[in-house]
Amino acid sequence: MASAQLTLIDGAASPGGREKQQDLSFELQQMTARQIWFLLRRHMKLVGSIVITCVVVVLAVQLQLPNRYEATATVQVELNDSTGSNQADATRNQQRVANEARMYRSQALAEQVVRDLNLNRNPTFTHNIPMTVQQAAVQLTKNTRVVSSTDSDFIDITVQSRKPELSARIANRFVDSLQKIRSQRRQTWRDGLSAALDKETSRLAHEVEVAERAVADFRRDHLMPMGAGSAEDYQQMNRIAVEAASTAAMSSAMQAQAAGVGRAAAMRTVAGASSPALDNLQKQYDDLVRQRSENSVQMGANHPQMQALSAQIAQVGKALVQERAAVINTQQTKNDTDAGRERAMALAEASAASARAGQLQAKLNAMTGAAFRNNANLVNLSILDRRAEVARQAYLTTAQRAQTVQSELQTTGVNSSMVSAAAVPLYPVAPAPKKMALAAFVGSSVLAFLIVLGIEMFDNRLRSGDQLRRLFGLRTLAMLPKLEESIGTTIEENPVITQPQSLFTEVARNLASEIGELPHDALAHGGSQRILVTSPLPGDGKSSVALTLAAAAASMGRRAIVVDLDLRRPGPSILRSIQDSSGTPDLIEVLTHAEESRKLIPQIEQHVEHDAAEGAAPTALMPVVLSTREQIRNPAAVVQGWQVGRLLDDLRERFDLIVINAPAILAVRDARTLSSLADSTVMVVRWGHTTVEQLRASLQMVNNQVVGAVFNQVDYEDHARRGYGDAVQFYMGSAAYYSDSFPVQQGWMSRVRNAFTRKAA
Repeated sequence: MASAQLTLIDGAASPGGREKQQDLSFELQQMTARQIWFLLRRHMKLVGSIVITCVVVVLAVQLQLPNRYEATATVQVELNDSTGSNQADATRNQQRVANEARMYRSQALAEQVVRDLNLNRNPTFTHNIPMTVQQAAVQLTKNTRVVSSTDSDFIDITVQSRKPELSARIANRFVDSLQKIRSQRRQTWRDGLSAALDKETSRLAHEVEVAERAVADFRRDHLMPMGAGSAEDYQQMNRIAVEAASTAAMSSAMQAQAAGVGRAAAMRTVAGASSPALDNLQKQYDDLVRQRSENSVQMGANHPQMQALSAQIAQVGKALVQERAAVINTQQTKNDTDAGRERAMALAEASAASARAGQLQAKLNAMTGAAFRNNANLVNLSILDRRAEVARQAYLTTAQRAQTVQSELQTTGVNSSMVSAAAVPLYPVAPAPKKMALAAFVGSSVLAFLIVLGIEMFDNRLRSGDQLRRLFGLRTLAMLPKLEESIGTTIEENPVITQPQSLFTEVARNLASEIGELPHDALAHGGSQRILVTSPLPGDGKSSVALTLAAAAASMGRRAIVVDLDLRRPGPSILRSIQDSSGTPDLIEVLTHAEESRKLIPQIEQHVEHDAAEGAAPTALMPVVLSTREQIRNPAAVVQGWQVGRLLDDLRERFDLIVINAPAILAVRDARTLSSLADSTVMVVRWGHTTVEQLRASLQMVNNQVVGAVFNQVDYEDHARRGYGDAVQFYMGSAAYYSDSFPVQQGWMSRVRNAFTRKAA
């Protein structure tokens, strides 16, 4: 439907005939409950057929299905870690329970259950159809439902079967079959893992032995004991270097000491040298000198005793000098001897220190050379050491892992045990005709609504004036009802004239009134009005609308003429038929004999009394049809020629309303050319047939100069049933005003009862 467009146009047109667009929300999202009801009513037959078909099919299938029984076994998941107890967090436990549920849904477990219970050979399970284990497992998986609740360690295993005992037996077998599979797989895995770990441990032990032996051989070949090339070697070298330097310094000191001893010996004095004899002689000498001094006062210098004392003093003095010289010589000799001994000892110590320094330097040189050789070999030794260490760590890790795995294989894992065995069901769970019929009714109703909604969304055919207003800004001038019979081949057979009290005539008169109120230059043209009638495509009924408009205007006392310029249409038409039966000159004769145009067109009296009670126009006011009796060879030359304009100007002086029947817009260009000769352009839209795209393209062809549209062949009953909310929806309430026979209004029960007998839209 056209209302499913996302970009709509409001009812007002902007200046210059251009459309004024505004963004509106999707119409289907704003539908009220009543509008939804009308939407379903439009397709009640389709909706009912879908719902009834689905419900009947579901009921038929349910009634033919055999009884099925359902048994449920409840299993609790036991979560164990390496310590034998549950140490995992809630999230981890939930994941473990989910994994355990997946194991119960697995194909491998289903095959094990089939083998344990020999289900592939059970005719009740296979329905007497030969099956392999895999095929029976697939069927078992389809009939089994495993449910695990959130934040719970319980798992429900539900099995359906045609026999209640078989369903319970299968449900209770799942736990044992899973434990059997798990035990076999664990044993296989344990054996394989233990063998692999033992093999890997042996291999790594051999690699450790080879690596350590390579390190030992390298140290032996390069004379590198444990610690060689390490920091201790450099510390020992530093200690020897310090000791050698100290010994060299000591040797130098001893040599300096020896030289100093010689110089010191030369500097020693003998002034203080003494001896006992020298001391006695010095005492004797001193006593004699004191005695001579005491006697000199009493005796005089020449006294013999004094002379004897002087001689004795001289003798003693001489002996004292001799003794002193001997003592000095002895002391000097002693001093020289002591100095020589001390110098010899200093030289000996200096020689020993020098030898010690030489030995230490030689040892230091040897250690330095060995250290440099060790530095060169240390890279290779480090590589060998690293390899040995890596092999050693890998061996230790693998050995520890082997011990850990051996201890964990007995306790770690997820197990499950039966806490509530499945009981033999007493009542079947399927089929459930009532429940499934209700579900089919609800589901088919939703499906039917979606289908109807899709039909409406993709239906782009025009049916209401609201669509014209929103989508194109066009006003709806009239909605002409659909006639069961033809409109007639003469003016006198037109329903406006033959049925003045009919609904069709009333709508036609309303159309004539709407056309008469359209703006036109009445003073300049003596009150005459030109109306161009066209449509998007041929077959929309524009010729009938043009004739009906002229007949309605004539019935209201206006002088009207229909000028048929749809010259390209092949074959007969209603206007050509009227032209043939009228006996008046045709269009070509009037155009080619301009000077005779006034004589060819019948004279109409200026003042004719019109009996309104009769409803129809008198003979003098019957509408005139000006058309061709047969198809012409070059219609484009006629339509685009200047004679048409002159003819229309001449007709203004004689008629109040000139209806120009133009060709379809999308067929040829004539309508766009003729629109400039008319005061207004009216678009004929065939109800339920013309599409949005057709009308949009038509309006673009005439630059949106259309003032309004006329719906033709409107099915009033169907239109009212669709519930568009316009005046047509309530036309049956005004049935007393018209001479037509309208369908009797029915209650909603009757509508539902008769919904499937109505004619499809």
